[in-house]
Amino acid sequence: MKKTTRKTTSSKVNKTSARAVAAPTLAVSTRSSQTQLPVRQASASPAATVTIEAKIDVGFGNNLFARGQGGGLSWEHGLPLQNIDSRTWRLIVPAREQVQFKLLINDSIWAQGEDVIATPGKTVEVTPAF
Repeated sequence: MKKTTRKTTSSKVNKTSARAVAAPTLAVSTRSSQTQLPVRQASASPAATVTIEAKIDVGFGNNLFARGQGGGLSWEHGLPLQNIDSRTWRLIVPAREQVQFKLLINDSIWAQGEDVIATPGKTVEVTPAF
């Protein structure tokens, strides 16, 4: 009988130890997710973005890119626009100041004309010619 009592006692100790370890881990996870919520809400400001919409059919297998300055754009490497339908391409970039850009097919063929300037909080619709 002494052996049975010892097994029961050691089982209770192990369960208690497991609970003590699990509780702080759960509390840390809860605090971590509470800290992330305000960060996500603060970044969702429509006035802090520029939306570029291009109305053009660039042909099957081709893609449209934007290069420029501001909003994470660069004159060296383009950002791809998302194909919405057969004639609509869209790119949304973060911007606190104006964005200057130009569109390219396959990030190599430049659109004709001047650079386009966009203001934060606005959607700019362009119909480029190549």
